[in-house]
Amino acid sequence: MWIRKVLLLISTFFSFYLTAQIKIKGTVSDSIGTVPFANVLLKDNNNTIKQYTSTNERGFYKIVLKDNEEILFLEVTNLTHEPKTIPLKDYVSKNNEIIIDIKLSGRVTKLKEVIVEKKIPIVTKKDTLVYNPENFKDGSERIIEDLLKKLPGIKVEDNGEIKFKGKPIKKMLLDGDDLFDANYTIGSKNINVDMIDKVQGIEKFEENSLLKGIRESDEVALNLLLKKGKTDFSGNTTLGYGVENRYYGNLTGILVNSKIKGFGIASYNNVGQNNTPYDFDSQVLSLENLKNKNLNTQSLINEGNFNSEIDNSFHRLNNNLYSSLNFLYKVNKSSNLRLNFGFYDDKLQRINKSNSVITLENETFEVNETNNQIKTPQLYDLKAQFSNKEKKNLHWEYLGKLFYNKTNFNDSSINNTLLQNNNVDSENFNLNQFINSTYKISENKALVSSLHHVSSKSPQTLLTNPGTTIDRFNNLIAFQQNSEFSKDYFNVNASYYLSKNKFKYGVHSSFFTNENRLNSKLLDESNQILNNDFVNNNLYKITNFNINPVLVFNTEKYSIKLGINAIYNSIYFKESSLKEENNNLFFTPKLALKYRFDKKNSTTFSYDYNQMLPDEDKTFTGVVQTSYRGFISNELSLEYLKTHSYSLTYNYNDFFNLTQLSINLSHNYRPNNYFYNTIINQDITIFNRFYGNFGNKDYGLSITGETYFHPFRTTFQLNSNFNLSFDNNIINNSEIREIKNENLFLNFTARRGIKKILVVENKTSFVNNNFKIIKENLTNNFQSLSNQTKIIFKKNEHLNVNIIGNFISPSLKENNNYFFLESEINYISKNKKITYSLVGKNLTNNKMFFMSSVTNFSNNRSSHNLIERYVMLKVTFGF
Repeated sequence: MWIRKVLLLISTFFSFYLTAQIKIKGTVSDSIGTVPFANVLLKDNNNTIKQYTSTNERGFYKIVLKDNEEILFLEVTNLTHEPKTIPLKDYVSKNNEIIIDIKLSGRVTKLKEVIVEKKIPIVTKKDTLVYNPENFKDGSERIIEDLLKKLPGIKVEDNGEIKFKGKPIKKMLLDGDDLFDANYTIGSKNINVDMIDKVQGIEKFEENSLLKGIRESDEVALNLLLKKGKTDFSGNTTLGYGVENRYYGNLTGILVNSKIKGFGIASYNNVGQNNTPYDFDSQVLSLENLKNKNLNTQSLINEGNFNSEIDNSFHRLNNNLYSSLNFLYKVNKSSNLRLNFGFYDDKLQRINKSNSVITLENETFEVNETNNQIKTPQLYDLKAQFSNKEKKNLHWEYLGKLFYNKTNFNDSSINNTLLQNNNVDSENFNLNQFINSTYKISENKALVSSLHHVSSKSPQTLLTNPGTTIDRFNNLIAFQQNSEFSKDYFNVNASYYLSKNKFKYGVHSSFFTNENRLNSKLLDESNQILNNDFVNNNLYKITNFNINPVLVFNTEKYSIKLGINAIYNSIYFKESSLKEENNNLFFTPKLALKYRFDKKNSTTFSYDYNQMLPDEDKTFTGVVQTSYRGFISNELSLEYLKTHSYSLTYNYNDFFNLTQLSINLSHNYRPNNYFYNTIINQDITIFNRFYGNFGNKDYGLSITGETYFHPFRTTFQLNSNFNLSFDNNIINNSEIREIKNENLFLNFTARRGIKKILVVENKTSFVNNNFKIIKENLTNNFQSLSNQTKIIFKKNEHLNVNIIGNFISPSLKENNNYFFLESEINYISKNKKITYSLVGKNLTNNKMFFMSSVTNFSNNRSSHNLIERYVMLKVTFGF
């Protein structure tokens, strides 16, 4: 009995003690966001520390007051902020709690009229990372893209695409405004880096302000904040002249005021630089074209090979003129008019030589080619957007795009021993119009509707002289190929959004028609059609209606996104006397799961099942000549191509300590697909695509990471991926060949600054590619290695020197290595308005570059000419 009384007495005492304790808690922040790891001290009247703690990574702190302690002051200190002292007598506890939120000011030290303000490299503010560029610059940056490549969590791909935390950005904003639309490389490749005060990386980016908090968004964006004093009208002019008639000229200007925001550029160069959003060296013209790939007509005839493993400045023999004007005008308080105009004109030249050893089960032979290529593209790009947000609950916008491209390609080729002159004339016209409206029904409900229409065509003509012999009896000789794809696309879309507690719902419905036509014919020397096997005149039309409900559930620890798309397709195909029609109803589910271990660690799993109809370039059956020795055709099949996609990702992001890691596992399984049946000999190559009801699959592993290792004062970066794929094909009437391909890419970078006068960066890349024909004793292997060392010496704020050495071994099986040396000396005038630069390129004077590659049936060795050594003097004026 007495034990029960003692326990009751003890419990009563402790309950009284606990209820009597007072907690002090709150959040420490500054003008940018929360301040992590700040010291929070409790002091008495003698300035003696009685208790202490520190804020966590979210800036939150909590202290439980001890009994019999006379606490008079709370003090917060941090190396980068001014200390702040708060008397506790001004606060009264409520429910035994005192809540004190504290805002700090940046620490400023004044030394002989010089103010030094220490800035934090990266600050987290809700879903936004704020980068202070000054902490990441090494003095070699000229444009925004140079800076972005050095910021943790941001990656710039070779084609200019920018990724933030592994995702392609939706927009690159300028002080919160979308000036460039999808062609943001206009800004990233041309705006002077000195104009930028901060870079913001935004997660859960919502372009539509009425849908914030209602629609779940997993998109990302960048916002560039301009420096104060740079926001009226400013710009830069660079003029350069080099030996052997090398020229460089660039004029950029930026205008910002209360009504207008604008950026313009005019440039010319013949030193291989491409500061434009367009790339005529590859099959992907621009990031915008890549984004709208399914809305553009396709081109079947090739326009040469201008690709290379090395930087454009070493091999891109060009004569480029480019101009772009971009304006955003505030018509009313909440209405904007945006105009974008681009003009591009170029002359690309290249001499290619190649030797391919074709190895099959029963034969081996060689194909030797030489190509003297000249490509002259000309492009006009016009966009107009008007957005009206005058009403609080109703926004609408119109976006119109007009694109026209004309290209002439001439190739003097030697196909083994046959000399030919080949000429390609191509055009591409695209008119794209989009109307969108958003009605906010209530604080948690919204309705979005849109109309979208695209009309485009791409006529092409190929002339070969003398003609290409198709059969061994010389009965079929091709002299002229005419081809024209056209497309008419119309879409009506409506979406309803509802947000309730931790749930977000979306119901999307869409109706579209996609009408594609191809007219092509292959002519002989007398402009007569060879025969009906070389003619296409088809119509391929898809009518689609779909409903896609999506459910998202979010908590602090995990999120679930589930969607299922109900699709009804009506297909109509007609070619000559052949006509096919069918209707299908099917469902495609999607699932995404995310678990957050804490603020730094998370893992994501996704599954996606898709059924796609073949693209228009896989439906024509007549043979089309694509080059002086290449031909292509298809065996018609309108079967749906099915794909199961799986992805598992782990992310670790500790931007406060400049550390991040991402590991991704992926798998794609296709139970059916299109495969190639290839006929190849010394004179021609014919590709025939056919549908196969047997599968192929691939597996992928990618690891990317970055960390600053303080003992070495060095930043380390790793980019790597490994892909394993299984495919099938037929070569020269063989049985179906099963192909295993392994591809490994490793890139390791180390960068260190030494006493603020020297920066050393070393980047090493390794590639390994293996092909194996299963059931046949045939293997192909290829390995390459490259290493770039960059040294930046900054004597003072007026003089810096950059030296870059590139070692490249295109094939580790051959003793054929290259070393490229380039340098740049920059002197900045005392008023910092003029910069003098002495640039040296290809100082080792390499004149040809040899490359090696492998496919599942060939070993290839190729070469191309280079821009020879030159030295250029540049002068840059700031205004």
